[in-house]
Formats: sequence, C-alpha cells, structure tokens
Amino acid sequence: MPPVYRRRLVDLLLDDLLTELPAVMIVGARATGKTTTIARRAATTVRLDVPAEAAAFSADADAALRGLDEPVLLDEWQAVPETLGAVRRAVDADPRPSRFLLTGSVSGELAHEVWPATGRIVRVPMYPMTLRE
Repeated sequence: MPPVYRRRLVDLLLDDLLTELPAVMIVGARATGKTTTIARRAATTVRLDVPAEAAAFSADADAALRGLDEPVLLDEWQAVPETLGAVRRAVDADPRPSRFLLTGSVSGELAHEVWPATGRIVRVPMYPMTLRE
C-alpha cells in the first residue's frame, strides 16, 4: 500500500494559484517534497533528470511540450534549462490556467543570471515539513 499523502501548507496556496495562473514553479531544497506535492496535480510527468526524457527537450523543447496532456509537470527543469523558454512561449500563445508545473532546486534557479519567465511562471518556495504539518 503506497504511503498516504499528508497535505502541506503550500497545498492551499497551490490550489488557489493554479485556478488563475498558467505556470507555477515549486523551488526549494532537496528532499522537501516538491515533486510529491505537485505531481498529484499533473496529468503528465516529464522527469528531466532521466536522460531519455531529457533528450527530446534538449533537441526541441517546444516540440516536446506539444501534445502532452495538461497540466504537465516538468520535474528537475534545471537539467534542461531551455525548457523554461518553451514554457514561456507556450504560455504567451495560450495563457489558460494550470498548464505547467515545474520543480527544481534553489541552486538550479540561482545559476541563471536573468529570469527568462518573468510574468509567466510564478515561483513558490517550499520548505521542509513543519511541526504544524
């Protein structure tokens, strides 16, 4: 029997944001539950830390996104940074809510000098589980 998901404080915020925003990115330290928390909302999950899945996005991220059932979770986006540009273009073309979910580490986010998705992807920090949770 799989473990029972314990709702996090960030779940309420995500529930609200995804009713209005086309793309949300969860950032935080390793092993804080980012993927577990956001994957519950995804119709499609792409693990960009898996070489076979990353190859399609490295070759043509725009084409790789097309046709995927939404919401699409792009897990570990920093493994293929050009994914952000493809999400930005997809959101510009169609800003419907709840299209893209991204996860990544804080270190991956800080490696980029310019944030390429201003106004398109909203970053939400996630922290380790609290006593309240």
